[in-house]
Amino acid sequence: MTWLMSPKAEGNEFSWLTEEGSLTERLQKEFNDVEVDVIYEGKVSEEKSSYKREVIIKSHGQPMIFARTSLKDNDINGAWSCLKELGQQSLANILFKDTEIYRRSLLYQIMQPPDTLHLYLKSLDLVNQEIIWLRKSEWEKNGKTLSLIEVFLPNLFI
Repeated sequence: MTWLMSPKAEGNEFSWLTEEGSLTERLQKEFNDVEVDVIYEGKVSEEKSSYKREVIIKSHGQPMIFARTSLKDNDINGAWSCLKELGQQSLANILFKDTEIYRRSLLYQIMQPPDTLHLYLKSLDLVNQEIIWLRKSEWEKNGKTLSLIEVFLPNLFI
């Protein structure tokens, strides 16, 4: 699957996909209710030296955005140690408030049923549609990179 520099979407979908600021803050403004549920946080596996945090951002109990943060295990104890204290808070509390952090890239993609991530989200009962938009961004702090994938769930566009 090819990553796109700009999404081929229109209207409300395009507006959400290209949001420059915090998606969590936008959800709060538009729906007046946001909840962050952490579904996994820790090492990816014992063999790999990477750390992963997965959350579902909900509004009025409905899943709106799935987000997966990943970085090198060493960086969770270094430049990105602030992640360990997030708990049920949004990653936006760090990304948009720390002046040492900046976004290096932002790419878009349509996720389809054969994709591993699509199958995973289907197993969590988060997707029932064939085509789902996602975006991937890289953030940097003190020379260390954090990768963030945000999946725009069907409830967001109802």
